[in-house]
Amino acid sequence: MIGSPLRVAFAGLAHSHPYTDAANARAMGAEIIGVHDADAAATDEFAVRFGGATVTSVAELAMLEPDLVIATPHPHEVVPFLRDLGEAEAPVFMNKVSAATPAQLVEVERAVSASAVPIGTASVLRFAPALRALAADIAGDEVLGLRVLAQHDNTTFRSPNRLWQDDPQRGGGTLVTVGVHAWEMIDVLLPGAVLAARSGWTRTRSGSTTASEDAAGIDGLLRAPGAEFDVPVQVLVTGVPGAHAYTVDVVTSAGIRSIALDVDVDDANEALGFRGLIGALLDATPQGSTVAPWNEARVVVANCIRAAEIARGDV
Repeated sequence: MIGSPLRVAFAGLAHSHPYTDAANARAMGAEIIGVHDADAAATDEFAVRFGGATVTSVAELAMLEPDLVIATPHPHEVVPFLRDLGEAEAPVFMNKVSAATPAQLVEVERAVSASAVPIGTASVLRFAPALRALAADIAGDEVLGLRVLAQHDNTTFRSPNRLWQDDPQRGGGTLVTVGVHAWEMIDVLLPGAVLAARSGWTRTRSGSTTASEDAAGIDGLLRAPGAEFDVPVQVLVTGVPGAHAYTVDVVTSAGIRSIALDVDVDDANEALGFRGLIGALLDATPQGSTVAPWNEARVVVANCIRAAEIARGDV
């Protein structure tokens, strides 16, 4: 970075991503200038680790005049955060999950529409180098079908301070909290594709204490902008014990292309897109913009919510 370091503020510490984001931002030369979370102890600890002032509200955070705000709110905080930040000047990037139910999506859309600043949201997997390389590789091919797996042990979602993630009506449960990664990967490969015809299922393993599901599947069709035919898709979303896994198989007119994001490498920070996300944000911020702007990101959020409804039989 050239010149004065970009000033980054953090609104909300609802899960682990802002900690990785702050470490990456500092490593890339940005300055952490402030943090707010309802948990005062977490706010203090974050400031000790990464620097910056601790403040008692999002409005007070905006008064620090950051160049960029990275927001990671709890579900009930999303709309109030967006309202306060939308009246400021800095672009906002919101870590997943921005909305987990149709009602939440309506409220988020209202807040985004009223915002005076750019607002973006995405799964970090959008910036995974292997996924972006796959998208480039198939760019000139006709996509005939997709199969996607997103696996993330949901045990962590049942720790006392993260139970909201396991709740289908708050954080979305496994189908949304984990499923958003699957739908993000799909959007990288078929930008703007909308989930159309479909069926689905859910399962809970014996003895599980989840409030949502341990496994779910969706078989559907994706309607991509300008495409002559819908693309069949199979999505498997799991929260069973074990390692994370994110895989994609794409059947194209030129053959089958497959990737498995490497979650076990020494530099998973790079392989899973965490570093790429922050690099892209710091590149966009001087232009007053963000990455994964809402007008493009909305389809991912809507597909994820729709898929959860289908699999759970809520439609």
